[in-house]
Amino acid sequence: MPRTAISFNETGFSRQGEHDGVPIWITPGGDGLGLFHYPIPPDIGADLRSVDSVRAFYRESIRESGLGVIEIDTVVVDGITAIRTLFKIAQEPAGRTSLGALTLPFQRFSYVLKVQCEERGITGMRDTLVLTNLMQSGETSIDAATGALAGWLDDPYDRHEAGPMTRNRSERPEFDSQFPDHPLSRARNVLDHLERTVIVDDEIKRQPGFVWQP
Repeated sequence: MPRTAISFNETGFSRQGEHDGVPIWITPGGDGLGLFHYPIPPDIGADLRSVDSVRAFYRESIRESGLGVIEIDTVVVDGITAIRTLFKIAQEPAGRTSLGALTLPFQRFSYVLKVQCEERGITGMRDTLVLTNLMQSGETSIDAATGALAGWLDDPYDRHEAGPMTRNRSERPEFDSQFPDHPLSRARNVLDHLERTVIVDDEIKRQPGFVWQP
């Protein structure tokens, strides 16, 4: 991988060298960030011109993995159509890890920036505090018949989605500023920074872009 193929503003990031050929940084929030180069055609079964197609593909891809969907979007990064994903997965014995990625796919290869943010210290505080406030305001309530929380699950793309890892109201981005140390807040901050500052080398830009072949 050319050293300058993908670069970004590293202010506040600490370079950690390479691990198995993957450049690694520690983010300002203390999390690991890696730049992966995959020298094979991307296995993305979706048309990047349709964000609904991209979302459906990624949701199906992770369905059996225990991941929960927080964000799946297409974005433009330095003129290149990229895929921004943010998932969560359960930690043991408690808490959630946020897994963020910015994927830049081309016809014969791809680059992926991945960040992994673990929940530290006392877990579940964000969920508990936001839920308490929503219940006090009447925006969520306990269903008397089922005992389930009404108005709490909050999948961003499918209101019928319900499961142990479905996004909840507390995981919306508007709560990040109240909980800057939460793994979701840290992951979103990194993805936002990368989306704004990534630079793709001109030689890479000249390569054929990714086109889905159904």
